[in-house]
Amino acid sequence: MLFSKINRIVLLSLAILTSLFVEIPSHPLAVKSGIISYEIRGETILNKETNLSIRGKARLCFDNWGEEKIEEEIGVVLTRGAIKHKQEIRRFEQHTKEKIIVADFETEQLLERTKTLSPYRDERENLEKKGQEMLAGVLCDVWEGPGIKKCIYKGLVLRLESQVLDVHYSRVAYELQLGSASLENKCEVPDYPVHEFGLFKDKVKTKNISQSENLCKVLKDIAFDNSLKKTASKDFKVDDKKRQKFINFIGADIYKRQKKVLPELLTALKKTRECLQTGEDPFTANQCIENFSRMKAKLGTQEEDYIILWDEKRKNTLLDKIEDELMHLQSRMPCINRAKNINDLSSCLQ
Repeated sequence: MLFSKINRIVLLSLAILTSLFVEIPSHPLAVKSGIISYEIRGETILNKETNLSIRGKARLCFDNWGEEKIEEEIGVVLTRGAIKHKQEIRRFEQHTKEKIIVADFETEQLLERTKTLSPYRDERENLEKKGQEMLAGVLCDVWEGPGIKKCIYKGLVLRLESQVLDVHYSRVAYELQLGSASLENKCEVPDYPVHEFGLFKDKVKTKNISQSENLCKVLKDIAFDNSLKKTASKDFKVDDKKRQKFINFIGADIYKRQKKVLPELLTALKKTRECLQTGEDPFTANQCIENFSRMKAKLGTQEEDYIILWDEKRKNTLLDKIEDELMHLQSRMPCINRAKNINDLSSCLQ
């Protein structure tokens, strides 16, 4: 009797241990290799003066059951309203079992660091299964939680949507290719020299890369931030101060670039006005506005500034336009210089 009871306890313990062991994935994915192509969209109202939008594409190339992968993103961030801003986003990140390699496209180098050991993240954590959806040619399971929706196929997130603090972000797969080709044949690694850097130590080397990829990466990572989940609930009242702090955080890179570009634009306006006042022919006039047009393009403003006809009337019309912009910007420079974040800057430029 006692022996049978002990046997039952042992068998029950083994069954529990076995079930626990089965729940622990041996690899990140249940698919050996493949490529996923995504469309990225995002938008928010930064404040009453300025709107922000993101449009782009992403690609995930993976091999060895997800132990090795390459993530690529390319797109454009636009703001409209008081702040006019256009920024191209490009991101490259490669993971091996031991290393993480990030491309810095401004300095044309690959930054490499040793990967810290951590358990694989369960993409379904704190989410509830809501059904299935056909996406990119496969049937994936839909999982939802406060402010987040995912469609997952064998560990692959084919749809990621988040709505947190009135910021919407989506990353949706439109093409899925599964196969056994090597990782190098799926995605091309930039032909840059490799530099090692310590985790969170080398601020100089990582400064550019953190700025250029910041916005898209932050919006994607929102979906995995448990501290923000409750803010997405319909019954949760968004705290204005918390949202303002969050907006200033995601808009930090735009703020830094604007603080640099706006004084340069003011200088360009002054030089353009001075040059146009002495311009006597279309060729000279076009040379005068060339740098000014480049500065406007940095701010996301495309204008038809090319001059074909150049007479006194056309000259005065263009000079009046330049003068108006110059006076408007110059009157706001003291406020721009005092601005501490993107909300302050937007208020200055309204």
